[in-house]
Amino acid sequence: MEEIQVIKLAAVVFIILVSSIIYFTQTNSKKRQRTTTKEVKPPNRRDNFRFRINIKNTVMEVLKIGSLNVNEYIDCEIVDVSVGGVGILSDYDFPLREKVYVRVHFYLDHEEFLLNGRIVRKVENIKKRAVIYGIQFIDLSAIDENRLMKTIFAMENERRKIAIK
Repeated sequence: MEEIQVIKLAAVVFIILVSSIIYFTQTNSKKRQRTTTKEVKPPNRRDNFRFRINIKNTVMEVLKIGSLNVNEYIDCEIVDVSVGGVGILSDYDFPLREKVYVRVHFYLDHEEFLLNGRIVRKVENIKKRAVIYGIQFIDLSAIDENRLMKTIFAMENERRKIAIK
């Protein structure tokens, strides 16, 4: 009698084991099929939502160009802002062969920001006879990042409310 119970228990364990193996192999093959049929998109150069804005009379402090300490203040205009960085319109033409480190001082919806960054992109704007620089924020604290994100989203929500009316 005990032998029959042991055999029945072994059969049940065997059936559970075999069904588990079959289940996991089928789900893995379905996952592989889904990943191979997905369309491959080109990588997005921007990870953050960009908020288009014109903030005139902004001050940008050029801290370093390469290994040279500069500490020069330049008037500029912010054309867009995100949690990852800002787009700046300036008359000043920086040589981008060297890394250019800056500090941008601006107000966004009555919030003051003083953020460090590095110029990562340069586009000449022929219409305005100026240069648009893409500045990536560096060493952004979690507090400043959260404050900037909340301010940008609040401004975008206000913009959408106005557009709906």
